[in-house]
Amino acid sequence: MEITFNGVADQVVVYTGDEGHDYALREQSNTGLVMNKGQLTYSYAVPGRFHVVVIASTYDTYLAGGLQTATTEFDVTVTDNIVDIEQIYSNITPNVYYAELVGDADWVLRIPTKQVYNKREVALNAKRQRLSFDIASDSTKIFIDDDLYDSRAYYDLTQAHQIHVSAYSGATRDYTLHTLVYPEFSSITLGGKKVTLTRDAFYQDLIVYSAAVANPAEAALVYTCTDDVKLYADGVEVPSGAVVDLTDTERVYTLRRTLPDNTSIYADTRVRFANE
Repeated sequence: MEITFNGVADQVVVYTGDEGHDYALREQSNTGLVMNKGQLTYSYAVPGRFHVVVIASTYDTYLAGGLQTATTEFDVTVTDNIVDIEQIYSNITPNVYYAELVGDADWVLRIPTKQVYNKREVALNAKRQRLSFDIASDSTKIFIDDDLYDSRAYYDLTQAHQIHVSAYSGATRDYTLHTLVYPEFSSITLGGKKVTLTRDAFYQDLIVYSAAVANPAEAALVYTCTDDVKLYADGVEVPSGAVVDLTDTERVYTLRRTLPDNTSIYADTRVRFANE
């Protein structure tokens, strides 16, 4: 609600009519909001019908004598039809993982297999994690797989979840939450040598594979991965057996995991190959 006062007054107070600001209950600690430079912007926290009272006050003599007031009253109806989720995330110590909205109905939450925590690798248990939602209404209800969302509940992130959003007005919207694990190679050698995998503590989508090879400028990359994962360099697929230059420490490859029935839903791992 936006109110603009165009008159002249020493003070303008607005009783918005909701809890704590009800003019009829002003003798019971309910208060009005003082306008600043003739402007007031206010957001109601809950839907409903509210009686707004605006009181302009002016003193016409020295030392605040001769108080005069003018009052305007009207009703405001607030309809809550909020069904748009602003954000979905999971707080998995020591990181917070935010989902991405793809299209109109698909949220994609990307998580790693392991995290670096206190300088050691810790496996992430995707089958038992809490979820959080940001939505611009306290009255809107969220259901996950037909059950009312509980911020204290644990959810299995290894499977997709159907999310139903129901607003106070009766408006609804449906989403699907997909969780994809940042891909890694199932097996890999560089120049015929075993590799060392190094994870980044701050960037969960970045890993480094390094090996000690005789000719690092021309190291054969031999790997296997699951059927839903492919390796790319500058958008071109890199097959197993290709030669990579381990001396080029700036070159970044991409491992992409794609949802089989929807290629717009994917998780990318940035990969660097290095010489030990």
